[in-house]
Amino acid sequence: MEEDVLEEEIVEEIDYTEITNKYRTKLINKISIIFTCSFLVFGSRWIVKYQAFDIVRASYIFQTLLICTLGISIGTFVYILFSKRDIGKEETSNSYKKLLSIFEIVCIIPIFMALISLSNAFVISPATVIGQSMEPSYYEGQDIFMWHLTSNYERFDVVVLETDQDEFYLKRIIGLPGDYIIIDHNVIKINGEIINQEFLENDSGSIEVYTYCSLSNDEYCEFDVPQNSYFVMGDNREHSLDSRSDLLGFVHEDNLYGTVILKINNIFRNIIN
Repeated sequence: MEEDVLEEEIVEEIDYTEITNKYRTKLINKISIIFTCSFLVFGSRWIVKYQAFDIVRASYIFQTLLICTLGISIGTFVYILFSKRDIGKEETSNSYKKLLSIFEIVCIIPIFMALISLSNAFVISPATVIGQSMEPSYYEGQDIFMWHLTSNYERFDVVVLETDQDEFYLKRIIGLPGDYIIIDHNVIKINGEIINQEFLENDSGSIEVYTYCSLSNDEYCEFDVPQNSYFVMGDNREHSLDSRSDLLGFVHEDNLYGTVILKINNIFRNIIN
């Protein structure tokens, strides 16, 4: 009779501590990036001047995504702390690996939002045209981008300005600080010279709008532009509240928010809002 010998297989337990620690370090780095970017998003709101143009702050979708991302990050960080004693186990290593794959995608959200918020606060801001005062150059519903880093505004620049009633207008600079302006029966003279207004021409090269002095249709008036202020008008001269009226008047340079550098028809605006 042949004796069966059962040999016990000895399975050597693998220590996953080293590889799990690598996953853990990368996870913590990703979470740190998310926290930093979230801080920048919220911190940029201290830049008060451009808060009205912060699409991250105004968008319910963006805010929800940021809150969810922070929630996931906090939950993952707590898990990392409590799973430290099991760091050598295969299950923990696999969990960290899966979480790392998720965070490779998740961390893109706050990075993107931080870039938008910081750009809005310091460089360039988006806005949407409301009203008809700048037609035919700009139509209601078009999106524009204004450049903040403008130190010297030039004649005919299209700018965003704030009124004393905390409203924002889109207008074109006609008179610079110190200019003497005469409007005489649709002719505009600045410092004695008639200005060329090609931006008002239609496709056939003619100008159809008529420039009155005010909404009361006076046809002759004079303006002395103060220092540090600008004389602005809308391109749709007969339907524009601008510096010709005492309701707006001259615009101080502190109330200028930037020069418009781009306009687009944004079909995604209603989606993100």
